[in-house]
Amino acid sequence: MNNNDIQNLQRPLQTEEENTIDIKTLIIKFLSYWYLFVIFGFVALVSGYVYNRYSPNVYQVSATVFVKETKMGLDATSMMTGMNFRSMGNVANEIGILQSYMISERALKNLDFVVSYYTKGRFATAEMYKDSPFTVEIDKSFPQMVGVTYEVKILDNGQYRLKAEAEFASMYDFVQDNYVGKCSNVDIDEVYNFGDTITTQYNKFRIILNSHYNADSYKKTKLSFRINSLVSLVGQMGGRMSVANVSKEASLLRLTMSGNNPAKITDYLNQVCYEFIQRDLDLKNKVSENTINFIDKELVDIQESLESAEVDLQNFQQGNDFMNLDAQASDLFQYMKDQEKRKAELELNLKYYTDLKVYIEANLDEPDKLIAPSAMGIQDPLLNSLVSKLVELSSRKQTQLITSTDKNPVVISLDQQIAQTKLTLLENINSIINNARLMIKGVNDNISKLDEQVKELPETQRQLLGYKRKFSYNENIYNFLMQRRSEAQILKASNTPDNEIIDTAKLSQVRRVAPKAMMNYLVFLIVGLLIPVAFILLKDFFNTKVLERKDIENVTKFPIIGQIPQIDTSSSSKTMVIESPKSPAAESFRSIRTNIDYITQGQEKSTIMVTGDMSSVGKTYISINMASIYALYGKKTVLVGFDLRKPRLYQEFGLSNKLGTTSYLANKASIEEIIQPSGKLPALDVVCAGPVPPNPAELIASKRCAQLFTELKERYDYIIIDTPPLALVTDAFLLMRYTDVNCYVVRQGVTNKKVFASITKDLEDREIKMNIIINGIQFSGTYGYRYSYGYGGYGYGYGYGYGYGYGYGYGTGYYGSDDHHHGKKQREGLLARLLRKRRE
Repeated sequence: MNNNDIQNLQRPLQTEEENTIDIKTLIIKFLSYWYLFVIFGFVALVSGYVYNRYSPNVYQVSATVFVKETKMGLDATSMMTGMNFRSMGNVANEIGILQSYMISERALKNLDFVVSYYTKGRFATAEMYKDSPFTVEIDKSFPQMVGVTYEVKILDNGQYRLKAEAEFASMYDFVQDNYVGKCSNVDIDEVYNFGDTITTQYNKFRIILNSHYNADSYKKTKLSFRINSLVSLVGQMGGRMSVANVSKEASLLRLTMSGNNPAKITDYLNQVCYEFIQRDLDLKNKVSENTINFIDKELVDIQESLESAEVDLQNFQQGNDFMNLDAQASDLFQYMKDQEKRKAELELNLKYYTDLKVYIEANLDEPDKLIAPSAMGIQDPLLNSLVSKLVELSSRKQTQLITSTDKNPVVISLDQQIAQTKLTLLENINSIINNARLMIKGVNDNISKLDEQVKELPETQRQLLGYKRKFSYNENIYNFLMQRRSEAQILKASNTPDNEIIDTAKLSQVRRVAPKAMMNYLVFLIVGLLIPVAFILLKDFFNTKVLERKDIENVTKFPIIGQIPQIDTSSSSKTMVIESPKSPAAESFRSIRTNIDYITQGQEKSTIMVTGDMSSVGKTYISINMASIYALYGKKTVLVGFDLRKPRLYQEFGLSNKLGTTSYLANKASIEEIIQPSGKLPALDVVCAGPVPPNPAELIASKRCAQLFTELKERYDYIIIDTPPLALVTDAFLLMRYTDVNCYVVRQGVTNKKVFASITKDLEDREIKMNIIINGIQFSGTYGYRYSYGYGGYGYGYGYGYGYGYGYGYGTGYYGSDDHHHGKKQREGLLARLLRKRRE
């Protein structure tokens, strides 16, 4: 039976257990640092409390707007003008309009947000909205320094101290709504009277006390204010508002606003809703307003002409005795009056056509400046259709530009359609203008013929007819314009917005959304607990020492034949097996002895070497106790010190080191002279290392070394060799030619994983057989349970063995050979059955 049989037997039996132990070990690692979890958990909760206590509150309020996706019939503007200023069925565009700069700008211009007022507490600063004890009245005709905080200290004598500091600041022109420059090194610290106008190179304003001022309340309060530009306000307030559909099926939009002041965000959201509705109504009213403005401009000249004609007619009638024309003159006047009226309408239409042509040729893209042809009484179906199409395309383009750029394919397509429509419209207008001029020429020809007939009338009749013609002409134009103006006013009054505010934002419905106390506590606690977890895992990750069984098994196939628990070296000597033969550590050495018996297949005599990769791993301690356990077993055992550079065996047994291994190898002493009784066990002798030689490796490689082992094997059953570290010198490699079993001592928390991996790889490459003994195992703390013994872990009774987890105990005694042979047969029987089961 060889090492591979034992190793193959062990690993399948441990697979399931090892998988579960990984999780257990991880838990044990965390539990061993319980104090870190307690400390960081407590600090995390305290941090969460401080964060919740001093973080500014964030509030949220919402409003609901209904957007009409499709026209439910025609509105008044569409019916009377044929022009539609509303994009059809695009809720996404309406969302873009609500979030646009234009709507936010319109809302802020109607709100008093230019000056922000603040009060400062011990840890936080809060905004005062509509409850500041003073009011800042700025002169908007003067460029103002914006974005700088002014501190106001109210004094007892009706004065106040104004302080402001800034390295750089911007100057803003509220008339042009634009930045006009910068200023630097601002340092203001002056005392002023309330109500006085403050004029500096930076600002022009005055501060007055209002009804909220209370001398007792604000005497020691730290107050401040800041002047805001419209541009910054749009970015600040607009960025806090979101718009989304209430549901996919509905055309209801929910506007949500968040901020630190409930009243302020409520007012802003309501104003945005109002401006959104008002914008829709303003677009409809533009047709009527443009018509009214056009007519008012024409009425100015017509009214003056009408008044002049009326005065001339009255003066002529007062200077003559007759008041009326005769029948012939009256008929002629009536016919001429109809022609003059027709001429006035044609000339007015021609002026409209000319203005429309100028607008089209100027390539303007402002449909709100157009006047509908039908509003001027022009009933040309093609012209009305083309103008309506142009207005609709331009309106769609403006709406699309809110959410996209000029490079958008939709915008490019609309531009092409607009250009084509304008081209068609120009052709139509030119044709209409030519027709109008021909019609005016025809009317003028008729009037010229009537003038010839008028010449045949008496002078007085002719003059009276002329005055009446002039008066009638201006009166017809005036009445026509007044009629159209009244129709436009009626149209404007009948307009209603397509969109509708369903729910306004209410202060009573404002809710606090941040800080979320429980969520913050949970986040802080998780982060606090993750810190020790990360510390433990990183410490384990960057660890270079062997700490767990898997650290060994991952780098080598050498079997682990023993695992020695950590003992208290302050109260125990190196000969622990001799002094405490029933201790758990002694039982571990018996397990090693049993495993070595199976490795050597029960041969009666063996030479066992104990080595390690470095000092302080416990080589000498293992060597002494292994020799002791064989001596307790009744076998003649000798412990040979081959650590020729740093001998220590003589110190542990209190022996002389004058003669030893080096003395024999140097041919200065005989075998009898170097062997010393241990003084602790009758069957245990010791060969100390002897004086430190200048050439240890050469002595070990000499023929005297082979002769030494030959003589020792004749005298003893077991030879235990204590060697120097493998990683430092080659002595152990030289001794392996004389050994039956090689033991490599690995110490938990001391052996370097990389050094161990390098040495074991070298040994495997040389095909040198090695057996691992793990020393210094901690059975409590972070890694104590990683090394398991037997089938159920480490035990202290006599029932189970150790190491590989097979074999029964040793009876009730440690020295009786009969009990040993009986236990050995039991173990061999169990092992045979396990191997047979494994092969099956």
